[in-house]
Amino acid sequence: MIQLLFTLIFAEMALIIIFVFKTPLRKLVIMGLDRVKRGRGPLIVKTVAGTVFVVMMSTIYSVASIHTRWVDEGGDITPTDQILLAQHLLEASLMGNQTLIFCLSNLVYQF
Repeated sequence: MIQLLFTLIFAEMALIIIFVFKTPLRKLVIMGLDRVKRGRGPLIVKTVAGTVFVVMMSTIYSVASIHTRWVDEGGDITPTDQILLAQHLLEASLMGNQTLIFCLSNLVYQF
């Protein structure tokens, strides 16, 4: 899951870099995004954003359940729970940041 999130973040960074500099590639990317936004594009964007949001909420629920189990047991957390907690926190933060960047870039592109 984390490899997919890093791939998406790097793809978004590449698009941002392409948009910053005036090159022929920038014009090509803008034309491609215009074609994607026509037709089923907005529906696909909303579906992907909804799916990422649901997966992020599932990850946050897992973090909360590990934290609750840690508090209920009296303070000591097992090394396995520490690793799982760190993994889930990393996934949730990556998904949240990626969703925020995605939504902001979609808003900026609309104007």
